[in-house]
Amino acid sequence: MILRPATREEIDRLRGIADYQFGYPAGDLLIPEDAVVGVSPGTRRIREVYGEEGLLAVIRAHDYLFSLSVNGALRLLKLPEPRLRAWIATNGAEELRKSIPCWMVKRLDPELLAGDEVIVLNENGLLIGVGRLRLAPEEILEEGCWGEAIRIRKFAEQSTASRGEVQ
Repeated sequence: MILRPATREEIDRLRGIADYQFGYPAGDLLIPEDAVVGVSPGTRRIREVYGEEGLLAVIRAHDYLFSLSVNGALRLLKLPEPRLRAWIATNGAEELRKSIPCWMVKRLDPELLAGDEVIVLNENGLLIGVGRLRLAPEEILEEGCWGEAIRIRKFAEQSTASRGEVQ
């Protein structure tokens, strides 16, 4: 991976992708003016976006959309609730796994679709991680849903989780 500062045109294009995927003004929140990009040496296409706090997002090769990192999720928590969020029930004692069943999801953004990126929070608003929605919100929240609702890709560390608190 070749790391270099992003050009003005690349920043505009990356912000456009984020606005398309997450809704306006996600591009301005996710992609900083001083972004650094990771470019694939083989294809010369942008694959990673970095900010001052580290990796923000990875661009998927098959559809050229973003997969969020925990740092990127923290930036997008500035969007108004409930955008891009899912709140799950946890009781501190149990250990979370990468697969979140429907019964654990208490609330989520009704505008999301199956396959969309989602920011996973506990009931208190602390960031748990980022992942992908496996079912539509209507299916997840209906009585008797028994499938996998969210597949968590990356868990937040405890120090990061405390900074991701939603007021």
